[in-house]
Amino acid sequence: MMTEFELIYRYFKAQDAFNAQSSDIEHTSIVKDLGDDAAVVAITSPSQWVTCVDTLIQGRHFSEDWQQVSDLAFAIGYKAVAVNISDIAAMGAKPHSILLALALPERLANETWLGEFAKGLFHACKQFGVRLIGGDTTRHEKLVISITANGILPAAIQPIYRSGAKVGDKVYVSGTVGDASYALNHPETEVGQQLAHRLHMPTPRISLGQKLASMGLATSMMDVSDGLVQDLSHLCQQSQVAMRLQLDKLPTSKPLQQVDLAERLRCQLTGGDDYELIFTLPSSVQLPQSLLSSVATQVTCIGEVVGLEQAQIDANNFGPSAIRLSYQGAAVTEQTPYPFDSFPNLKGYQHFSS
Repeated sequence: MMTEFELIYRYFKAQDAFNAQSSDIEHTSIVKDLGDDAAVVAITSPSQWVTCVDTLIQGRHFSEDWQQVSDLAFAIGYKAVAVNISDIAAMGAKPHSILLALALPERLANETWLGEFAKGLFHACKQFGVRLIGGDTTRHEKLVISITANGILPAAIQPIYRSGAKVGDKVYVSGTVGDASYALNHPETEVGQQLAHRLHMPTPRISLGQKLASMGLATSMMDVSDGLVQDLSHLCQQSQVAMRLQLDKLPTSKPLQQVDLAERLRCQLTGGDDYELIFTLPSSVQLPQSLLSSVATQVTCIGEVVGLEQAQIDANNFGPSAIRLSYQGAAVTEQTPYPFDSFPNLKGYQHFSS
């Protein structure tokens, strides 16, 4: 039976050292990483420290099934890093480092599972330019992974918050949406299998976030993790605005285009795990072609910011009612729900529901 410290050094300290040596990414500001009571990071120039934390729980954020947990060890390690780096990207910051807290069931404390999990985690670290600098391990009956991600912004660059959207701004989203949701809910279908990588191996839009921040273009921004409508409603609440969303403008991958329109739109509106960036720009601003050609992902205008209608929206409880839908120029409402048979439930992922 491995001790906590044997586990750390065998699967995390040793592989981190290998990745650091084999990577061309410099981490000169990390004074001390794994092995002490705390990591030490030297801030070598005027900058802002951006940090976030996210927890993934077996049976809540990924499958309860032990066989699937075993089969997806690499992907679980990768995704645990990626979802946190997406939050750093949504602030416009450069990813820097992570800390890992791992609650490990006894049946997973073996070389096969831990080896694959660590490979996935460090593959993500190398891909996104971050270093594992500390953490903690303990025993638990379920697998629980909590990662703290850190990023850096130059002092002269303003972070992009959720609270800056203004009436008249245009609403944009990166990449395509709905893929991960469809793969989660239809894993056995041909389309679901084609889109499985979007669920298990998401790509945080680091370059786009950094460029938007450095150019000072975006008025607000966040990532899509719990569903497009639900996440946009959070942005609306922080900015005290509403939005009009054009369903026929939602960017759709080729595999998802094969799916029935109403089902596809439900996945795009309420499915989580996209980890794309949603942001707003003044209507007078056009994204520079130099930016679009350098970020390796498409960017699509999907709507506009509009004013609040107090009769419809309680300022203390925005929810999906802050998002008005249209399709081919016509309003989508409970009375006229087309292209749906009936108006859909627009709530996305609920962290506290049973």
